[in-house]
Amino acid sequence: MYRKLICICLGLLLASAAGAQAPNFDYGIFLTNAEGYMPNGNVYDIPCLGDWDCDGDVDVLVGVFFNGNIWYYQNTAGAGNPPVFANHTVMQADGITISVTYG
Repeated sequence: MYRKLICICLGLLLASAAGAQAPNFDYGIFLTNAEGYMPNGNVYDIPCLGDWDCDGDVDVLVGVFFNGNIWYYQNTAGAGNPPVFANHTVMQADGITISVTYG
C-alpha cells in the first residue's frame, strides 16, 4: 500500500515539475446497502469493483482483513441504473469458504 502511495505522489510531483496539469480527484463516497456501510469491517478491507457476475452492472468484492474471507455484494439495479447492492454473501469454492491470508 505504501509503495503505491509513494508511486502516486512521485507521479504527481514529476507531473508538476514537467508543467503538466495534476489530476483533479473528486470526493470519495461511502457505499451503503440495507446492512449499512460496505465494507463494514475496518480500514484494511479491500473493495474491488467490477462486473463479477457478467450481467452488465458493477458489483463489489471485498477482501476482509480480520478473517481473510471474500465478501460479494451483487448490484441488483441492472445495467445503466444507479447501483443498489444486496447484502453480502461469503464467497465459496466447492462449498468451502474462500479465505486468504494477509502479507
